[in-house]
Amino acid sequence: MMSRSFGCRVSNEYAWRGLRLLLMENELVRVAVLLDKGADIVEFRYKPRDVDFLWHSPTPLVWGRADRETVGLGEGPFADYYEGCWQEVLPNAGRWCDWRGAQFGLHGEVWALPWGCRIVEDAPHAVEVQLTVSCRRMPLRLVRRMRLESEKPALFMSEVVANESPVEIAFMWGHHPAYGEPFLGPGCRIYAPRCQVVVDDGVGEQSRFSPGVRFPWPAGPGRDGAVVDISRVAAREACLDEMYYLYDLAEPWYALANEDLGVSLGLCWTGSAFRCLWYWACLGGGFGWPSWGRFYAIALEPMSSYPAILTRAIEAGTELRLGPGASMTERLTVSAAEVGGHVAGVDLDGTFR
Repeated sequence: MMSRSFGCRVSNEYAWRGLRLLLMENELVRVAVLLDKGADIVEFRYKPRDVDFLWHSPTPLVWGRADRETVGLGEGPFADYYEGCWQEVLPNAGRWCDWRGAQFGLHGEVWALPWGCRIVEDAPHAVEVQLTVSCRRMPLRLVRRMRLESEKPALFMSEVVANESPVEIAFMWGHHPAYGEPFLGPGCRIYAPRCQVVVDDGVGEQSRFSPGVRFPWPAGPGRDGAVVDISRVAAREACLDEMYYLYDLAEPWYALANEDLGVSLGLCWTGSAFRCLWYWACLGGGFGWPSWGRFYAIALEPMSSYPAILTRAIEAGTELRLGPGASMTERLTVSAAEVGGHVAGVDLDGTFR
């Protein structure tokens, strides 16, 4: 049971399909976290409108079984176990690589590991938990604090990653939140600060852009020469499968507004570790595995580095590094608001400008 029936509430005593489930809620939002599967955030719901912003994959999560029932993937098992929603990414972002003898699959390690959970505050005015995990192939320890406060439609997160070894470590770090229906649709628009955009080198024919094209946010020249505005979410019928990196952000924030519903989600962070934003759009595209044309989702991912894959980020000079015993911090706030029009910014206290 939850700790109370009013105000802020928290419990780490629930389970879903045999996995430990953390529930946190206040009067305005509810958050669910799969502790045994990467501390994935599997629900961020704005209660007054009953809107869960996160995308849920049509492939159901069957945890800990598929790797014994089918052929292993060279890129690692992430896609077999991807339920959508929101993952943390550490120490690799992107596909397989080898760094100093440590091999990493798609999106690193921590998404697949069980996390420890401790409730550090449980009161009607606020609840807070501390989640912890240690990588197995790199000597990195990650601590995430998650907090709700009464009458605030926001989840506050503060994080620390520490190098527990006597050698310098290179790594990538970020978050992978994916948004989907019924919130996501052609009535949605992405608001972001002034920045530059580069199209991923690996995009195929279902991208409106050629690989490597660069342009200022939010619009650039498509393959056919026409200007394409990527802040507008395309309909499923567009059959798109695209990937972009947003860099040189004037400020570290974005908002995703559904102009038809009059509801928006905002994400803000400090930018101390997450220095760019990845933008993945699978909008009816991807006719092969794993989507088979079924996905309608976008992911807007605060990340430390680009392009994808740790070894490529090192070549580009965008990786993070921690010396022996050193650590770094980052803070994020995700919030909801009944705003359907222009958003000029989102702040760490959860307010929209």
